[in-house]
Amino acid sequence: MSEKEKLQRAIPGTSYRDLPTLTVLQARILALLDDANDDAELLGLQELLRERMSQHEQWQKSIIGEVESSVAQLELLLTEGRLREAQSLWDKNQNTLKRIGETDQQRLQELLQPHKAELTKLLDWKRFAASEKKRELIEKMTALISEEIPPATKARQIRELQDEWKLLGHSDDNDTLWVQFSELSKTAFEPCKIYFKERKEKQAANLIARTNICEQLEAYVSSLQESEVDLAEAARLEQKARADWKTFAPVAQNKIKNLQSRFNKVLADLKQQKRSALLAHNAKKQALIDQAKTLVDSEDLAAAINTAKRLQSDWKSLGPGSFKDDRKLWSEFRAACDALFARRDDQSRAQKQESRKTNSAARDLVRQISDLLTLEDEAFIDSRAEYQKLRKSFRETLASDQKANQKALLEQFNKVTRRYEQRLKAAPDKKALQLAQQITQRAELCRQAEELLLAGRPVSESEHTIKQQWSELEPVSDANWATLLEQRFTQLLDWMASPADSATSIANAARKLTERMRELCVDTEIICGADTPLEDKAIRMQQQLNQLQKGLGRLPPTLKERLEKIQEAEMQLNCSGPLSAQSRSSFSQRLQKVRQKA
Repeated sequence: MSEKEKLQRAIPGTSYRDLPTLTVLQARILALLDDANDDAELLGLQELLRERMSQHEQWQKSIIGEVESSVAQLELLLTEGRLREAQSLWDKNQNTLKRIGETDQQRLQELLQPHKAELTKLLDWKRFAASEKKRELIEKMTALISEEIPPATKARQIRELQDEWKLLGHSDDNDTLWVQFSELSKTAFEPCKIYFKERKEKQAANLIARTNICEQLEAYVSSLQESEVDLAEAARLEQKARADWKTFAPVAQNKIKNLQSRFNKVLADLKQQKRSALLAHNAKKQALIDQAKTLVDSEDLAAAINTAKRLQSDWKSLGPGSFKDDRKLWSEFRAACDALFARRDDQSRAQKQESRKTNSAARDLVRQISDLLTLEDEAFIDSRAEYQKLRKSFRETLASDQKANQKALLEQFNKVTRRYEQRLKAAPDKKALQLAQQITQRAELCRQAEELLLAGRPVSESEHTIKQQWSELEPVSDANWATLLEQRFTQLLDWMASPADSATSIANAARKLTERMRELCVDTEIICGADTPLEDKAIRMQQQLNQLQKGLGRLPPTLKERLEKIQEAEMQLNCSGPLSAQSRSSFSQRLQKVRQKA
């Protein structure tokens, strides 16, 4: 073979990473080109060599760059104590350096060398830590010897300790510690030998039991005749065989495969017998379906219904088949029967639909009367005409011939009308409503200014403007409420005069008033039988205890007394300040709920 032919075979198969070979090949092809510099094939080989040399240069730059960029990562890993990752990166760099030119290799080695000492230090610490961990595992294995636990659990824990030992790697005093750990492992495993011996005996007994299951099933399947198959009995035996098979476990691994195949085969044979019997079973049910379909258009509806009931009884006597087939067949049979029964039910359904419409309209009227009870006093008093209209509509909607069947609805109506009429009797007069409006106007003026001061913000109106607005309001007709409001207004003016000095004072006043309002709401809730929020349950319990100490025997308050109590509490809340907007809203909502309960 000529030199040219040798080069044609060698150059294409040479990797760009093999620089020495590329260099030799380059010298050999240059020697040939000296004698034949116009040989196209040699020139092509020379160009291929140049490409390989260029690839080599790019590859060298790439791996040099990888090593240079890894130095910072190596330093970070060492700083964070991530030894395994640092060791892996160090080894990777050392392998990479072997493939780099001598000049760059020496430069990069000098770049990596300062981190060698830190890596060695961490490795020493790892060996020391591994020794300590191994001593700890020796202590655990020693404790495991005397620990009273199930043998299977002990064997598992021994394996876990041994696996931990393997993960630790080499350490100081490695051989001495291993001998000690190994001997302790053998001692700890001694009780487990008895367990595994008994387990082996149990596996042998299970093998016999499973073999018996297979023999019994095989005998049963061979005795079956298609016409005699009891599907329910066959399903029961199959289910019991599967359950017993699971009970008699485990079995030795070298025995299970053939035995499982035998069990699966006899089950498959049983399944085939059941499938044949099921086809006959389904054919009988299909005949019943065909009969039911002929009844749908029967002129004698009563006779057809009696026949359908007999067919249903025959269906039941056939018993269940497969769930999937039964669901389909039953759906078809049921549809035929339902179509027949639907003719009988049409009239009854129409009557029920009319009754539902009537009930819905009557319930809506009861709800509208109930909604009137949630109105404020003034709006409630003005709602009498609407109430009479709703009451009349209810009686017209519920015809006299329906009242016997609508006892519950009538009770709801009577209950809500009684509540409405009771509240109407106890409703405040025009004078009381006027008083509430007078109080609200003055309380609102105070509230706006107090909330600004509580928030640490100045009141935009001057003291003179506030006084002018106060004087222009309608006087409060009740002396007690008027006095309370005047005191509140006077206190507000004092706080406005020096807001910076009054910040603590107004905050304390708001805190104390909040507690008084909580007690006021609880007292009102007790009297009216309403629920108290969870955070005030303790206050309620104390107030109820105080009432008990004052004595029993008091009559429960009437509706009028309860409404008067609620109105008084609402007046008290309205006249009192300062309170945060959130607290005032919360107390107001609680009193509103009490009013609805009353």
